[in-house]
Amino acid sequence: MTTETATPEKALADVRKEIDAIDDAMQDLLQKRTELVVEVAEAKARAASAAGKGSFVAFRPGREAEVIRRLAERHKGALPLRVLIRLWREIMAAMTRIQGPFRVDVFGPEGDALGYWDLARNYYGSTTPMELHGQARDVLRRVGHDRSAIGILPQPGAAVDSDWWVGLATGGTSEMRIVARLPFADVAGENDGARALVLAHSNFEGTGDDTSLIALSVAESLSDTRVMALVKEAGLEGKRIASARTDNGAAKHIYLISVPYHLAADDERLSALAGDAVIEARLLGGYANPLQRDSDGE
Repeated sequence: MTTETATPEKALADVRKEIDAIDDAMQDLLQKRTELVVEVAEAKARAASAAGKGSFVAFRPGREAEVIRRLAERHKGALPLRVLIRLWREIMAAMTRIQGPFRVDVFGPEGDALGYWDLARNYYGSTTPMELHGQARDVLRRVGHDRSAIGILPQPGAAVDSDWWVGLATGGTSEMRIVARLPFADVAGENDGARALVLAHSNFEGTGDDTSLIALSVAESLSDTRVMALVKEAGLEGKRIASARTDNGAAKHIYLISVPYHLAADDERLSALAGDAVIEARLLGGYANPLQRDSDGE
């Protein structure tokens, strides 16, 4: 009888076999997940057809936020949280494209184009069709004419040409909505990067931890105190984050208000905002609030 003594080389080989088995299991699960997504897409297509619609929008930013939050809550170990998020964002983008056409149009302000481009790539996949635009209006036009496209635009007040939101506030009955904010993980001490909002032909869905964005159009300039008083009188909380003036036939002053919870388009408080001082109150959409972390493990 012989006795085998484990050598460091053998122990390492055993670990590598275990890693290979885990890789196989992960791939099997991804393939199973893909099969389920195909089933979901087929069900959505049938529902769209029954409703007399030619297609459906596969992009579900609210659902994506809920998945990332759940994973972040159970995450532990040495793998940085932002790496985990990047992995799942790549998977989610691929699954969206499996369900139907999906593309990204990115506004890259001069001097910071790569920051917004990298942000878009990080969140919407390494192989998703993507195009960079030098003007925010080009992004608005492309997304406005393509239900399968989403737009990446600067967070208002944070960059050049960040008044693009005025087009939504005054643009008739467009189906485009603000539906997400990037990045989705804010790490303390690392807030110097690009910040963007995502525009899409998709619903602004509540996730339980959200921010809504309202545009108030008025005939004359109002102080911050007066604007906030109008918001409070309608039963809402909020703060002014941007303002603009337009002169399309009749001069208007437009204020962008951030509300710290989800609002539905038919919320009675939006109707209550319209009055003597306010010409129109329009819900532009909103986003699931990003994760806040002191560190992500690195």
